[in-house]
Amino acid sequence: MAVDDEALESAVQAAVARACEVDPERVHRATRLADLGLDSLAAAEVITDVEIRLDVEFPVGALRTLTQAETVGDVLDRLRAGLVVPG
Repeated sequence: MAVDDEALESAVQAAVARACEVDPERVHRATRLADLGLDSLAAAEVITDVEIRLDVEFPVGALRTLTQAETVGDVLDRLRAGLVVPG
């Protein structure tokens, strides 16, 4: 079963807002992660949150690529590229 883009985007936005302790209304694809204060610990929380929320898995290297992202859209694109849906 595939995860649709809308569900993934919603889960990422909610996870980023929760990890950075900001209002979800502030989190959009173009929002810069530096403006939200996303650090490596928060990035790990985002990955875990999305995995649990959507029942998906990301490869071990996802955290490294996520910490290199500049915007919420970058996070979404990088996670989508590494998404593994358990069969």
